[in-house]
Amino acid sequence: MINVNLPNFITSVRILVGLAVPFMMIYGDFGVRVAAGVMGATAASTDWLDGWLARKYNEVTKLGKILDPIADKVYVLLAFSVFAYLGMYAFWWVVPIIVRELVITIYRFVFMNRGKVVAAVQSGKLKTVLQMGTIGYIYLVFMCKVYFATHYHPALSYILYFLLAFTLFLTLYSGYIFFRNNQKLIFE
Repeated sequence: MINVNLPNFITSVRILVGLAVPFMMIYGDFGVRVAAGVMGATAASTDWLDGWLARKYNEVTKLGKILDPIADKVYVLLAFSVFAYLGMYAFWWVVPIIVRELVITIYRFVFMNRGKVVAAVQSGKLKTVLQMGTIGYIYLVFMCKVYFATHYHPALSYILYFLLAFTLFLTLYSGYIFFRNNQKLIFE
């Protein structure tokens, strides 16, 4: 029987938002894209809430441990991919992020199946915050370019590429830290 509690419900809503927002960005008009931005910002800013509630009220579940990283990955990977699709940057920027996230998520599930819980380290948490912040900035630049072109300045794109490069670096670096810290588990 699946234990449905508030933290797992919040995480499930975050997954649905992560799936809906990309389609809203691709097919939406201004109003739909504003709604997508609000929904995405809400999902990103409540990333900590489900885990905090689960720990505070002793409602940590195996389902929650599975769903939470899925919610993060769905939102991050689809958002980065959609903005590449919408022409904000070349898709090659996204490929290493996708590969890193998928490989480490698969390893986490393998470890979990073995009964080993791999706690997130500081670089991984910082990476997630930076990824979501970068997505928020890309969204703002996209909206400015498309709907407020007279206010668009090329410096916005320079900042975007700086953030994207730093996000890519930290994503790969945190992946390195993950493998360095868990090499014994990997080779068991």
